Amino acid sequence: MRSASLVSIALAAAVALCVALPLSAQSASHVITVKMADAPNGQFVFQPAAITAQRGDTVRFVQASSAPHDVDFKKMPKGAKLGAESTGPYVMNPGQTYDLVIDGRFIDGVYEFVCDPHESVGMHGTLTVGAPTK
Repeated sequence: MRSASLVSIALAAAVALCVALPLSAQSASHVITVKMADAPNGQFVFQPAAITAQRGDTVRFVQASSAPHDVDFKKMPKGAKLGAESTGPYVMNPGQTYDLVIDGRFIDGVYEFVCDPHESVGMHGTLTVGAPTK
């Protein structure tokens, strides 16, 4: 009888742990959505153009425009090591996404990004990693 109680307790603890782990991991990071959109007068924009993220967050760029777009980090804090991730792929089709995980390559600071083919028509954005600057 006693061993059946111990098995029941162990099983309940295992179930509680399985439920709690995904919830705690979910609250530690989140997805920040940025639309790549059409704007008036033949311009294009990132919406929102300024975002703040913490390590572990994912920035999801969503194609919501009539033209192909990419994300190219032009300025970043000294010490950032984005490597090949400094320029993302082109997203072509409506609803297509490009996910960028903010990980150890991103040090705290402000990053400036553009869409290469539409930089001249105002498609610029900023990503602040860490606490927002005042």
